[in-house]
Amino acid sequence: MKTSIILLTVALFGITLPALAVKLPESLSNTLSESKEKLGLDENALISFAAAQLGMSEEKVTAGLGALFKVAQDNLSKENFSVLSKSVPDMNNYIKQAPEFSTSAITSLLGDNKDSITAQSAGYLDAAFEKLGIPKESIPTMVSTAASYLETNGYGEAAGYLKKGLSFL
Repeated sequence: MKTSIILLTVALFGITLPALAVKLPESLSNTLSESKEKLGLDENALISFAAAQLGMSEEKVTAGLGALFKVAQDNLSKENFSVLSKSVPDMNNYIKQAPEFSTSAITSLLGDNKDSITAQSAGYLDAAFEKLGIPKESIPTMVSTAASYLETNGYGEAAGYLKKGLSFL
């Protein structure tokens, strides 16, 4: 008799348990979803690491790295940049944070050869870092910090491509 009461209690508890589940209010549920979507650059380990190493705000580091990644993209093949971008979560978000500059008439006259791309890249980085308030002397340190982070986390090939894309520095 006791066994059947216990089995009946367990069975009823199993049926009513889903009915007891608490539903979050919609406003709280939306806030949690927005928080998850907002994660990324704010919670990115590369940003935190570089900001601590360089003694800069995460916003400056994000934009500075974005400028470096943008230039690396211009100086690498699509295949090589793909390897780099797969190793850095939200690569496009970094690049979007980089300052925008239009190409001047003089630099557009230089053409698309390697030397002109290098000159345009160097000019862009100088202007971008100046706009961000980051001393241009910090560029090599930021490159080595990002490359070191990639190498430490098992992305040695990507670190090599980052260095290759910025080898003119």
